Amino acid sequence: MLLLDLIVLALLVALLVVAAQTWLGRPARQWPAAEAAARWEDAHEAVGGVTRVVVRKVARLPTGETRVLGESVIEEIPDGAPDWHERFSAARQVAYDRAIDLNGPSLSG
Repeated sequence: MLLLDLIVLALLVALLVVAAQTWLGRPARQWPAAEAAARWEDAHEAVGGVTRVVVRKVARLPTGETRVLGESVIEEIPDGAPDWHERFSAARQVAYDRAIDLNGPSLSG
């Protein structure tokens, strides 16, 4: 009877290990499809006293996890620039337009 209990316990442990590996490995298998469906997005960030306006190609998993696959800097604006707001607004518009263009259909068909 003890041998049967040990066999059942070993099978349950093996099943749990396989289930955990399958569950944890799922996102790794989803990345290729997410990268193929990646989209360009406009973004901005403040780093070291400078605001960077960028366009990024971003892949997203259903879980919300993201990877940046590419990035193009539109403009870097010093935080203390007197025309910061005007430059930021113009750069955001350029980034938005560029993301639309990059996500659009190819002109070559």
